[in-house]
Amino acid sequence: MDKSFRIRRASQDDAGEVARIHIEATRAAYRDIYTVEYLNGLSVEDRAYRWVEKDKGHLAIGRPFGVFVAFDDDVMIGFADVGPTDENGVAELYAIYLDPDYIGKGAGKALLEACADYAASNGFKAMTATVLSRNSLARAFYERTGARAVTETERLIETGGTKETVISYLWANLR
Repeated sequence: MDKSFRIRRASQDDAGEVARIHIEATRAAYRDIYTVEYLNGLSVEDRAYRWVEKDKGHLAIGRPFGVFVAFDDDVMIGFADVGPTDENGVAELYAIYLDPDYIGKGAGKALLEACADYAASNGFKAMTATVLSRNSLARAFYERTGARAVTETERLIETGGTKETVISYLWANLR
């Protein structure tokens, strides 16, 4: 049975903890995909700044993104980020990251539901996410939660010091 986690909307004050989780989760999830140099070069301070950077950061005031954080008691253990895309009526799940100790315990599902609710309440009919094709854990999670792979959008990107194939997933009919 999944544990109950407290989910709330993130604020700029959360940028440091969101950045910490982002880096820890990235290092765990992509250790066999990204280069060691890239992973070792990640900086909490730099990542926190990117979250609040004016006119760019998803936690910057006035930006149309829903960033949600998950807590186990008073400890932040994950976050997710959703917002608009160039496609009318479709939101994008930009990120969903968890402290590796909390994978499979229900926090990811709770964060995904918060993002889907946010997207639906802001008029989006569907939600998409892009994932590295070699990230089998994320792909399985998306598929378990009702997303389907949209393989015709598979493409190669440069990320993490390497070139990787990505696949788009789609959750249709948010409401």
